[in-house]
Amino acid sequence: MTDLTQFDRLSKPWVKWFMILSILYWLWFAVVVGIDDLNIYFYIMITFFFFNSARTRKLLVVFSPFFIYMILYSSLKVLHKFNVFTIHIEDLYELEVKLFGIWYNGKKVPVSEYFVENLNPFLDFYAGASYITWVPFPILFALILFFSNKPKIAFNFWVSFLIANLLGFIGYITYPAAPPWYYFEYGSQLIVDLKGNAAGLARFDDIIGMPIYKNMYSEGTNTFGAMPSMHAAFPLLLTYFSLKFGKKWITIVAIISMVGIWFGAVYTAHHYIIDIIFGILCGILAIIITESLINRKFAVRWYESAIDFIRK
Repeated sequence: MTDLTQFDRLSKPWVKWFMILSILYWLWFAVVVGIDDLNIYFYIMITFFFFNSARTRKLLVVFSPFFIYMILYSSLKVLHKFNVFTIHIEDLYELEVKLFGIWYNGKKVPVSEYFVENLNPFLDFYAGASYITWVPFPILFALILFFSNKPKIAFNFWVSFLIANLLGFIGYITYPAAPPWYYFEYGSQLIVDLKGNAAGLARFDDIIGMPIYKNMYSEGTNTFGAMPSMHAAFPLLLTYFSLKFGKKWITIVAIISMVGIWFGAVYTAHHYIIDIIFGILCGILAIIITESLINRKFAVRWYESAIDFIRK
């Protein structure tokens, strides 16, 4: 890709890299991960963005860190086949009790366990409605930035998003950890191939009469990926970059989403407080790395070429 400033649907450099990446993509999923319908649909979408028009190719470049994240995230389902690290279940529960436990019925329990014993229909709805915003809000925000001619903020947002997740994936690999709902249901018993569980979010499904979370978590890629919580990192990144964008209403929405997601993660027994804290740290580190290294010192030529291509 020697010239990113001009759009040519079938230019040799672009097509060459598209073919190379396509071969690597299909080899990875065919040999290592396994191919499913989502992989096919994703590839069709990427192909459309790549060849359709100059604008869709620019969108592809803007969203490329997010698309890389999607590929990596969908690959997490093979972790249990290659994991060599101890999966933390009871010891993480005990650490949470030690650090953030509260007294309830004569014993110290995690806040998430207290909530399980003290449910509230309003909080069920609030937690579920907030938690789902991690999916559309970042995408909508990046689109707003793109069509507002703020490609650098949009690209930095997705770069930091990818970096935060890479840090999180390191945590998933080196410190595989069960979420609270797993310990509450199965204790210290290890069930390696167990699929995800909507846990407390299933109550939101019951309220609205739609199995949104039940379907989502039935396709979960990594049951033992509770530490750190990437759900804690995403709204933090959204809030930070919305402040850079300067639209107060977006920042307000981002903050509301952030508080709701952090609360919902604990209330629905998907995360311990310690998971949230480490997720926040991943988000902060991702911002620091993006703002101080990626767009200033590391791969500057590639970074500037991408921004130039998006702008023109």
